[in-house]
Amino acid sequence: MPLILLAPLFGFVVVLTGVRGRRAASNVTILTALVMLAAALLVGWARFRQNTPYRIAYQWINEPVSFTGDQRFQGFGVDLSVRIDRYALAALAGALVIFLAALAWHRVAAPREPGQVRYHVNVLLLMLSVAGVVVSTDLAELFAFWAVSGIASYLLLGHRWGTESSARASQVALALPFLGDMALLSAVGVLYSRFGSIDLDKLPPMLLSTPGVGLKSLTAVALLLLVAVFVRACLWPLTAWQTASVEAPPSLLALVSGIWPILAGSLLLRVLPFVGAAGPQAPRAAGYAFGIAAVAGPLLGLVGTELRRSLLLASSGGVALALLTVVYPASAAAGLTGLLAVALGRAGALMSGSAAVAAMRTADLRQMGAAGRIMRGTAVALIIGVAAFSLGPAAAAAWRPRALASIALAAGLFLVALAGFRVAFAVVVGPLRRRRAFEPGRVREVQFSLVIAALLAGGVGFVAALLSFFTGWVVYLGARSQDVPSVGTYVLYVAMVLVGAAAAAAAFGLRKDRSLAVAGLLGSRLGTGWATAEAILARYVWRPGLGVVNGVEGIGLPAAERGAGRAASAAGRIAGRPLPWITVAAVAAVVLAVVVGVVTAGGRL
Repeated sequence: MPLILLAPLFGFVVVLTGVRGRRAASNVTILTALVMLAAALLVGWARFRQNTPYRIAYQWINEPVSFTGDQRFQGFGVDLSVRIDRYALAALAGALVIFLAALAWHRVAAPREPGQVRYHVNVLLLMLSVAGVVVSTDLAELFAFWAVSGIASYLLLGHRWGTESSARASQVALALPFLGDMALLSAVGVLYSRFGSIDLDKLPPMLLSTPGVGLKSLTAVALLLLVAVFVRACLWPLTAWQTASVEAPPSLLALVSGIWPILAGSLLLRVLPFVGAAGPQAPRAAGYAFGIAAVAGPLLGLVGTELRRSLLLASSGGVALALLTVVYPASAAAGLTGLLAVALGRAGALMSGSAAVAAMRTADLRQMGAAGRIMRGTAVALIIGVAAFSLGPAAAAAWRPRALASIALAAGLFLVALAGFRVAFAVVVGPLRRRRAFEPGRVREVQFSLVIAALLAGGVGFVAALLSFFTGWVVYLGARSQDVPSVGTYVLYVAMVLVGAAAAAAAFGLRKDRSLAVAGLLGSRLGTGWATAEAILARYVWRPGLGVVNGVEGIGLPAAERGAGRAASAAGRIAGRPLPWITVAAVAAVVLAVVVGVVTAGGRL
């Protein structure tokens, strides 16, 4: 079990300090991922029949801060604790498959990419922090690994230095998710201030039995934790921190977009006791937020013709649907399995779609096609990846009771399938037309190893989607008996996915050019509306606000400082003269005597 954290740490140190070649750095990184995967599988085999989690903790920080007051707050401690359960092992295995697929892809597809050693150092840093987030049980430790994961993701998405587009995208990837990280840090602070503990195993029994802690505090904590999950899962309307980075290397985009849903789902599973103890407000808010994101993301994925952006938006709906099922305890196990399917499927779809973009020399869906005839392996990998993130949440949706969330689940599954298969059929079917300086007859299938890497991620994701329909797996992963949904409920939600895929096939099999033209027109209109809104905000909000700030900083503050300085100088000069102060005191005494006399006379009258 220590290899789960020690292997990426050793690999990071070795590549950072002693490796200077591209192949050597790639070999060490892939070997590290394989060692971690083998360690996770061995731990899973050793704990196969054990329902209780295995935990070890090492004391790290233990400082006395007070000698009076509540005993809980007289000392502050942070433990390096590791908690291994079936959820953690499943999440870790899914994340490592994404790492291996992305590394294998990058090894072959990007040999001339700048900063090869820097690339592998950042990947190892992300690998270490991902393992830390999954197995941590102390919230301070978890937040530290969570923040390092965010920094590593920022460094990876901004890997291409020297270009303006990469610099802007990396700024968005740093600033926008920072809101979710600060929400998580605030939740940790509130929990410690109320309970004097940040251990996820010790906190649940204390939630409803601690004097002075009510539903308001618990609701605030639950909402802050849900904000952290929502932002880092890259759900609408906060998808910009990934969609702005579509020009990043394909393996990095697939890696970051596949890893963060797993981390968000792992955190949500750990904090479910806080959401449940907060009363009905927090679960209701989570249901509304995830439900809206599940519908709005795929709807925006139908607008526009950029392949990678469309795939990210379509799969964001699948992530939202999976997280919506994780919130409900009965469907948490199936929801995590579906979330792994969505994460793996979107990574495979992004890699296979990027292969088609490189071969056809365009990311515009209106100018792509014929992959089913020219690039059969890439076409199969793309379809399997889309099927994985479309079908992933279907089984978990059947585990939820019939409620208002069922409407969002059904509509979301239909829209995710429609938006995802829209991209797949636009690439696979239809003619590939000649363009200027482009000859369709010269398009060839990419290298076999690239197809295998995309198939590895998408295929494992599709297997995870199928596995979520097996009751034995769901009950085993959840480690408790649950009410099994009926077969008809499964059929209902699977039918929504099939209807969405059939609608995409009909639209792009019969009227591909017309459908893409409408999507392109809507995308251009949406871009024009966004630019107009930005101009209006800049004209009436940002510029006046900036003018006020500049006026205050350039004129108001210096004038106030000069006035305060003059007043202080005058007060100092007056303080050095005794006679004026005696005069002022005498006049004040006379005025006070007159006022007291008048008030007394008025009271007598």
